[in-house]
Amino acid sequence: MLKVRELSRNVYELTLSGVVEKTDIETMARELTPVLQGDGPLGLIVRAEDLADVTADAIIEDAKFEFGMLNQWTKIAKLAVVTDLQAFSALLKWIDPVLPMIDMRSFPSSDIAAAEAFASDLPAPQAGADASGMRLLADGSDGVIAFEIDGLITREDVQKVMAPLEPILRGDKKINLFAKFTSYGGFDPAILMDGSFMGSKIDAIAHVGRYAIVGAPSWMKALTAGVSPMMPFEMRLFDAADEAEARSWVGMK
Repeated sequence: MLKVRELSRNVYELTLSGVVEKTDIETMARELTPVLQGDGPLGLIVRAEDLADVTADAIIEDAKFEFGMLNQWTKIAKLAVVTDLQAFSALLKWIDPVLPMIDMRSFPSSDIAAAEAFASDLPAPQAGADASGMRLLADGSDGVIAFEIDGLITREDVQKVMAPLEPILRGDKKINLFAKFTSYGGFDPAILMDGSFMGSKIDAIAHVGRYAIVGAPSWMKALTAGVSPMMPFEMRLFDAADEAEARSWVGMK
C-alpha cells in the first residue's frame, strides 16, 4: 500500500506499508507528476517503517515513472527516509555523494517529527540561476580537451564540452582529457536520457589517449579506481595540490 499526503506547501509524504503493488505506483505517479512539473524546491518524506515487500511489477512501474521524470528530480531539495532497516540507510549513504543537489537523510521510526522538520526546511527558490557548472579550459587544438567542474552539471554544459570532440570522432586522432573538480554540485538527471550524448561518450573512448582527473571527490576516486583497468586508455587521479603534475602528464600548456 502507498499513500501520498501533502504536509505543507511543496512538502509531501509518501507512506509505504504492507506490500506495495503496481497500482500503488500508478496512483503515486498520478499524484506526484503535477507536483514535480510545478515549481521547486520540494521536500519529500518517504515513510517505510511498515513496508513488508514490493512486487516485481511495482518495481518496474516505479522505474518507468522515475526515468520518465528524470529532468524534474533536481527540484527535490530535501529527501527524508523514515525506516529502521539498515539497508535503506546504507543505500542513501551511497547515493548522497553522487547527487549532492538533493540533501538526503535517514531517520529511525522514532524520529518522524525530526524527518518532517528536515524535509520542510527548504532553501529559497533560485530565480534565474544560469551559472555554468562546467567550463571549457582547452578546446583540443593543442591535443588536450580540458574542463573544470564547479557546481551543478547541466545538459547544456555537457554539450559545450563535447562540441570540440565532434571533429576528432570523425578521424583517427587521439586526444588527451583533463578534468578539474573545484566543487561538484551534482548533475541534471536529464543528461542520462540524452541518447546522442551517451552515444558520443561511447564513441569518444576509442579516441582518448590519457585522462587526468584532478581533485575528484572520494566516491569518484573509488569508482574510477574500479573502472580504469577496463578502459582502453590511461587514466590517473591527482590531488588538487598536484594539478601541475596532471597538466604535464596530459601535455597541457
